[in-house]
This record gives sequence, structure tokens and C-alpha cells, in this order.
Amino acid sequence: MSPEDSDERFGINGRVALVTGASRNIGRAIALTLAEAGARVMVLYHQDEAAADGVCEEIRQQGGKSAKFQADLCDIARLREIVREVEADVGGIDILVNNAALRPNTKISDITIGEWDDVFAINLRAPFFLAQAVLPHMVKSGWGRIVNIGGSDAYQGKARRAHGVSTKSGIAGLTRALALETARFGVTVNTLVPGVIDTQRPRPDWYPGIDTGFAERKQRLPMARLGRPQEVANACLFLASEMATFTTGQELFVSGGTCPLVRQPLEEYEADDF
Repeated sequence: MSPEDSDERFGINGRVALVTGASRNIGRAIALTLAEAGARVMVLYHQDEAAADGVCEEIRQQGGKSAKFQADLCDIARLREIVREVEADVGGIDILVNNAALRPNTKISDITIGEWDDVFAINLRAPFFLAQAVLPHMVKSGWGRIVNIGGSDAYQGKARRAHGVSTKSGIAGLTRALALETARFGVTVNTLVPGVIDTQRPRPDWYPGIDTGFAERKQRLPMARLGRPQEVANACLFLASEMATFTTGQELFVSGGTCPLVRQPLEEYEADDF
């Protein structure tokens, strides 16, 4: 489907979208899907410039427009600078997708202040300040979409992810608060909550035994398979489009039928783990 063909259906042809963590996995799929629907996509990445170049090239090959921006999400000044650059170059940002996240696998006793602060800075602080930076344009223009990528861990809990779980719970609350303040101005703010998605993991040392764990969890999922990044991207397109004009402050689960309140089997812990 070309961007021109998508205009009437999705209503975002020519809109400017900024996607964080857009160089791989779910972020990449979201960037490509928004571009296919006609949006001009700003690809925000941290370290993998080659992967970001690849996403931009794919967008250009399908007839879309894109640009890349490098940023450490802990650096709020840099994020604000990027928003100003985009505004000066192509106009304000109409669609913000806060996708990037840090999810280290660390026992309670091993979480340092630095690691805790990094997770909160990337997963919760950056989404807020990016929203703060793009909202003036959205409110002034009477149209805007903010999609925050949450996590099912916020509802089920997750061992060795105390900091990550806390931030994803915070994202759900942040979404509702932003939605209430912006609803009268044509701006919608929603959380998209993926279930277990089959993605590439750049830091396997953070997730020891994850491949075995995924194989076991897959058998417990109602659909008996992992989700695909494209399935998350399709839901994001809905929330970012004209099809979701009366949807704000909500959480949309893309989880293959998994109830968000069903807890995972508890692992065994010993007293000396703490």
C-alpha cells in the first residue's frame, strides 16, 4: 500500500511522526507502518546508526520520507533540541510514539542507584518530557497523537524487573494524566501494551535463559505463539490515526488473549537472594 492509497483510510498522510527506539524490533515495525500510511517519520535511535539508516532506506524505498536523529534518552536537552530541529525543518511533530525502553534483568539485591535511575530516565522521564515538548504544536494545531508503549509486566509483576515494572506502571498513569489535560484540544494519548513479542535481543546477558523461557511461555499463551512486531505496529497505527479520534486515556493490549492480571508461575527464591 502506497502512502497515497493510505490517506483516506488512516488520515495521517503528511503528518510528522517521531518514534523512539525506531532502529529495531517493535520500533522499527512502527516506523515502517506509519510511513506506509503516509506519515513522515523521524527515526530516533541511540547507538545503532547502521540499523537506523536501514529503516530510513526502507521507508524511502516504499515511497515515504524520513530522517534519523541520534539521542541518549537520558539527555532531555538533546530531546528538546531534536523537537526544535524537526519543527524548524518540516513543522511540528503530530505523532509521538514513546517506544524505547530499558529492561535489565536484575535481582532486587543487585539493583544499584545508577541502574534504577537510568531505567526511570529512559522509560518514564523521557516520555514525559518528549510529550511536554511536542504538545504545544499539537494543541495549537488541534490535532495530535501520543502513543506510549507499556508492558504487561506492569499488571502481572515480574521477578528481577522491579525498576522496569515500576516505570511501566508509571507509563499507564502518565497516559491517563496527559489524556485528561489534552482531550479538549484534539489530542489523544493512549498506552499500547504488547504481550510476549518475538524480538531480537541485543543484550542476551540481561536475559539469561530467555530463549528457553520464551519457548515455555509460548505453550501457555492462548494462541500458543509469540506475537510479532508487525502486530503491535498495526495497533499503533490505529491509535495514531483518524480511526481513533474518540479514544484517549486507554490501554490497548496486544497480547494474544493473555489476561493482564494472570500472574506467571512464581520462581523459587532463597532467603540469601536478598
